[in-house]
Amino acid sequence: MRDPKKNVERHALTRREFAGLALAAPLAFHLSACSSSDSDDGKETPSGAVLPSGAVLLGLYTGGGSGALERAARRLDFSWLKQGDSVLIKVAANSGLPHPSTTSVNGVAAMVQALKARGAGRVIVADQSGVEHVRNSRQGRYGSTRESFTQSGLIRVEQAGAETHFFDEQPFDTGYFAATLPTDNRWPRGLYLPNILKEVDHVVYMPRIGAHVLAGNTLGQKMAIGWLRDDSRHDLHNDAEQFYEKYAEINHAQELQSRLRLIVTVSERVLLHGGPDRGTPYDMTPVLVHASSALANHDALGTSILTTLNQQVTTVAEGALVYNPSFAPTINRVFADGAAVATGPAGRWISESQQTVYTAHSWERSPADDRALSRGWALSGGKPAQITIVTDGATLDTALQSALAAHGDGLYEFA
Repeated sequence: MRDPKKNVERHALTRREFAGLALAAPLAFHLSACSSSDSDDGKETPSGAVLPSGAVLLGLYTGGGSGALERAARRLDFSWLKQGDSVLIKVAANSGLPHPSTTSVNGVAAMVQALKARGAGRVIVADQSGVEHVRNSRQGRYGSTRESFTQSGLIRVEQAGAETHFFDEQPFDTGYFAATLPTDNRWPRGLYLPNILKEVDHVVYMPRIGAHVLAGNTLGQKMAIGWLRDDSRHDLHNDAEQFYEKYAEINHAQELQSRLRLIVTVSERVLLHGGPDRGTPYDMTPVLVHASSALANHDALGTSILTTLNQQVTTVAEGALVYNPSFAPTINRVFADGAAVATGPAGRWISESQQTVYTAHSWERSPADDRALSRGWALSGGKPAQITIVTDGATLDTALQSALAAHGDGLYEFA
């Protein structure tokens, strides 16, 4: 189990509060035994075969985010990577707050090194922060994703050999292209993605597990909003009746889908209750890595992890706005109308889209009730009958495995 003293310090809980939390959270991720990749002398023994296509790795590793990624990488398929290829790592950097409000910098730095060791040429770490903090409109620019990277520590990936790229530092009119979307998409005005996407050979997603006051959860599919040009972001929130389906479709733009190879989440901590920036940080001991070549499958397991922890950890951090399906439409409408959105030289947040009412989903019931997952699967050939979950590293707590399986509603087969 986790060290109670560490949790008290990092969550600012009293001993009485922590005792209550511990009673409410019996399904904590913890190191219950050594597996074949956690030997008694601390040295890793060879792991099993490469993760099959469509399966999801669920690895529990000691040694921090960097070590966890290094060990998880031994199970991932990098056969798509050729000598000298360029790789863009898309991270989640909505704000300048550290992990888990943003992607684990330790995990990203280790992924940069793993790609370089396997022959990659340019490795680029990229994103644009949320419109609450950064805008790049036709009228001008407000805020800086570079500054967000500096504040969160993500800028340290440059020390690992990566380049950094920030979409708000490119021209609004010439820095983006009209994406090629699926024929039955929910984007009547289309959407615009940054030019650099067409300049790289491969894309790797590195999201984080977090709650979200509007979407309920933020994982790989929702992280795609960071690609969007300012007016396309407004279209998403303003014409919002099919909000979830729309952000799932971003990932199936031809220019992105044809390059997306891996989705890898390194969770040194998870952000419960609230989001996207502030919530209840929850320490993961050992570090959790879940990864897949299939985006919706990766996110399905992520929603099960987040749901399980949200239900077990009842102490909500001060200032966290917990997702409420009945109230979320109001929050979205106010947001689309410009409340809490940065302005300054960027001007008012507007587009020519027609406003429609956001309709919330009950994502916590099961993966099938998450509309983004349903849309993602539909665009990938249909929802799988089963998803193989390949466990690695420390042994997964049996009660936790049962809870994940229950939320999966028969979808998961643990291997």
